[in-house]
Amino acid sequence: MNIDEFMPSPLNYTGSKFNLLPQLKKYFPKNHKDYTLVDLFAGGGSVFANSQEFDSIIVNDYIRPLIQFYRYLQTTPWKIVLEEINKRNISKTDQEAYLNLRSQFNVTKNHIDFFLLVCSCTNNMMRFNKKLQFNQTFGKRNFNPSTEKKLKQYHDVIYANYNIQFLSENFIDLEIPENSFVYLDPPYLITEAGYNAYWGKDLEKKLYEYLSDLNSRGIKFMLSNVAEHKGKVNPYLDKLQNYNIIDIPYDYNKVSRAGKSNSKEIIVINY
Repeated sequence: MNIDEFMPSPLNYTGSKFNLLPQLKKYFPKNHKDYTLVDLFAGGGSVFANSQEFDSIIVNDYIRPLIQFYRYLQTTPWKIVLEEINKRNISKTDQEAYLNLRSQFNVTKNHIDFFLLVCSCTNNMMRFNKKLQFNQTFGKRNFNPSTEKKLKQYHDVIYANYNIQFLSENFIDLEIPENSFVYLDPPYLITEAGYNAYWGKDLEKKLYEYLSDLNSRGIKFMLSNVAEHKGKVNPYLDKLQNYNIIDIPYDYNKVSRAGKSNSKEIIVINY
């Protein structure tokens, strides 16, 4: 597999696994029909959208408007989706319209407003405060033909595909079927992604307890994380020593605008 075989997400996510898909999927279980894929921290959806070989997929993310947008794509014909987005799209030069949209979203949590904010904000990178209010600045951009093409590809995968179930739960509350393969790409504790506002040491510790529970149930999992980032070492690596830790070579400096990151990406599997 190479990267040209995969669909890029219409949602630009810090830490997106799109460019790592060829390496990640090399380690996925081969007998796909035997498993329900659980994409536990789905984000921009690069993993689930490019894993349609699984007959059953559960997609979960704590950011509810994101999941509501996916459900909207699942239930709404493309013509209506495109008309609705174009009708509400804002100009690349209209900062006031962006700020009004942001204020409106932080009250209503509307899923289309959410998508348009991501299309229009700085670097298309979502950012939230501790109250989970969208607070990214205006980026002088908007929904455009390039994003439309990516969104159409995702819509073609999701629309009327009820083998995919979309949920928005805290990961510790999600019921995992026994015949699952769970992929986990949680916020990285030692990085600074703008959607990490709800993540902290308590949830990080619960994550490792969660992995232990999955393992005790015989459920296969793959965890994405970093061993090091900008000179910081992951303080919880010792909790992963009973599993298989695999280095995933990837040069983040080729895509980073913030200078050298010296990140060491890993995956952790229990099979």
